Amino acid sequence: MNKIVFFIEKHIIAVFLLLLGFTFRYKLLTPHSKGIVIYAFWHRNIIPLLLLRKFEKIVILVSSSKDGELIAGPAKVLGFQPVRGSSRRGGSKAVKEIIKLSRRFSIGVTPDGPKGPKEKIKDGLLYIAYFTHLPIIPVAVDIQREKVFNSWDGFRLPIPFTKINVSYGKPIYIKSKDEVKSKLALVQEVMDKLTLENKIKK
Repeated sequence: MNKIVFFIEKHIIAVFLLLLGFTFRYKLLTPHSKGIVIYAFWHRNIIPLLLLRKFEKIVILVSSSKDGELIAGPAKVLGFQPVRGSSRRGGSKAVKEIIKLSRRFSIGVTPDGPKGPKEKIKDGLLYIAYFTHLPIIPVAVDIQREKVFNSWDGFRLPIPFTKINVSYGKPIYIKSKDEVKSKLALVQEVMDKLTLENKIKK
């Protein structure tokens, strides 16, 4: 029964999001990177970025929980490639699958997911960058009008016809395991600064 419910749910949500996304007014303050990269963005910004980059076959890491299924199902309909699991251990099945797919596709990671703390980098993102040899591209989003949910991350759903700012940061490489720890604060600083610079002027 759950499989049938999730099948119906993912298509209904995907169609709803597509229709909603057609009304958004995106403003790219910086162009997105060419080639295969790792996009790092806060968990609360999933919806506007799913709709901006739909049908690009980007690989996204999604929690294996039931809550994760609510994201993974519609994301797959929208042309993404969800990988279920955790980024925290290099030997995990999810990381092995991401390493394999990273030879052909870019990756999307929410470094504060799946349960927070909100907008705080975890080292799983940097381990993925190290194992795949791909640069981290920070991504910032701001929404002019939105519904903010009472969740751990303050999940954002843009209101129809709203303006959305998106900025892509410069690439950050993790060339050794030592840099996983030493560059953690740097990535956090870059994400925080980009978020502030990307704010919509009121």
